[in-house]
Amino acid sequence: MAAAGAEPRPLDGVRVVDLSRYLPGPLVTRLLADMGARVIKVEEPRLGDPVRHDPQGKEGRSALAAMLLAGHESLALDLKRPAARECLEDLLLAADVLVESFRPGTLARFGLAPADLRRRYPRLVICSVTGWGQEGPHAHRAGHDLGYQALAGALAGSPHMPATQTADVVGAWSAAAAVLAALLRRHRTGRGAWIDQALLDAAGHAAVTGWAAEAAVPREVGEPLLLTGAVPCYDLYRTRDDGWLAVAALEPRFWQKLCRALGRKDLIFKQYARDAGVRRQVAALMAERTRAEWAQFMAEHDVPAEPVLSLSEALAHPQVRHRELVRPGEDELPRLGYPALIDGERPRGGARFPELGEHTEALVREFGLARQLSRGRRRFAGIGRRFSVKRWLLRFAGRVVDASQRR
Repeated sequence: MAAAGAEPRPLDGVRVVDLSRYLPGPLVTRLLADMGARVIKVEEPRLGDPVRHDPQGKEGRSALAAMLLAGHESLALDLKRPAARECLEDLLLAADVLVESFRPGTLARFGLAPADLRRRYPRLVICSVTGWGQEGPHAHRAGHDLGYQALAGALAGSPHMPATQTADVVGAWSAAAAVLAALLRRHRTGRGAWIDQALLDAAGHAAVTGWAAEAAVPREVGEPLLLTGAVPCYDLYRTRDDGWLAVAALEPRFWQKLCRALGRKDLIFKQYARDAGVRRQVAALMAERTRAEWAQFMAEHDVPAEPVLSLSEALAHPQVRHRELVRPGEDELPRLGYPALIDGERPRGGARFPELGEHTEALVREFGLARQLSRGRRRFAGIGRRFSVKRWLLRFAGRVVDASQRR
């Protein structure tokens, strides 16, 4: 909730239960948390969300987890156990949104089929994020972002390893938008919804310009398109210092500015030429200056072209710093800001990300979860705080010592 006297955030008062794992689902709930939603992340007690074990970070702490799980509360439940599922259902009584990323049919095996949940919780908005969707010949196949992009044609124009997980990220944004639309409809009708978000569909949306080109003439894999390197005015070029420059002079006025500034008016009418010779001429021009020299030149002539930066260089860029898109947390791991400002302010969720199961006991008390369970039986129900193999071994060793001393 907003602090006293503070401007309420858009989703203050909305409760989200997050059963998802990996990148897309947690990004959905992170976006909702930034907008003010309270996100309760239900995690398997032993290892939790696999993003916690991503090796990219500091001192064994995952930078990806810091960016995705900040502002969440962690509840450790083993949903394979009936009593833990009862706890989840108690939690859903007070929830507005459920986000999950199991393969189709998994929730049903837990006795939590979305259709049944909709009958029991008619106001609940359920968002199911899967690779291929709930139905169809691929619905139960394993998959990852690279495969979704491949099958959707998103890699066709330039069949190389993509620099980003486009299907995952676009899918997360699509799912978050669908959740917001469903909440708005529920405000009018009182009815919840079941959202079927396929990452395949998201990859298809990311390929929108490719689909437009395909409508005119069928294309082969590897055949460059207008925005994937087919024309000299929109491409990546090597610079004299072995850097890279992204030239995006797509509109004629910008290309004309560039050609005139370079003293190469002969290239003006070759802007969209699909000729290797023209491409070599432009590449030779770009190789005459360093990346920094080109950045200054393009800024002076108002041409949309920018140096290709490393991620560390991007973090240090004045515009990125001004926007505070990425900021360090107290643990020195990065925090990713919501990529838009509302009334001049960037929505921000909690600054820290929780330890696995950190909020279990507090949530059990707050929501009266599994009242039928005594404290001594919680571990058998799969309700746990932070799980540590080392801690368990120490406790076990202590019990053995105690028993031997009692003999």
